[in-house]
Amino acid sequence: MRPTRNFQPRLALPTFIALALSAPAAADDHPFPPGQYEITWQTVMPHLDEMRRISDRETRCLHGDPSEFFPVLRQPALRGCTLGTSAAGRYRLACASDRVASGSATLSGDPSTLRGALTIKMGGKNMTFSQHVTATRRGSCSERDGTAR
Repeated sequence: MRPTRNFQPRLALPTFIALALSAPAAADDHPFPPGQYEITWQTVMPHLDEMRRISDRETRCLHGDPSEFFPVLRQPALRGCTLGTSAAGRYRLACASDRVASGSATLSGDPSTLRGALTIKMGGKNMTFSQHVTATRRGSCSERDGTAR
């Protein structure tokens, strides 16, 4: 007499694939919903006496990429630097060359209001600065902003 098997290996793999495909996307794919945000930020540069704190505000269409959340990453000196995916709202700054900069960022909050902090050490220099950002979602982007409603 042959022993009865309770485990059906032919069914296990398709079941696993179906469950994996039906699971929600990872939080890092889009850490915040795309839309129009009012962004307020403060850049802190403790090494410069005349520019210790710089604050500003703007309204922009963001597409869900954590790198676009921090305005300082649009500066020419940081061209080629992006925030790589990570877990639990923590990101590592990845630059085309390690000599440009290194750093990390955090994002937290809910889909309507997000807070973030980015700390950067410029490569080859003893210059570290940070940028603290608050973004409040104001709605969908219009077509002229580059995304559909």
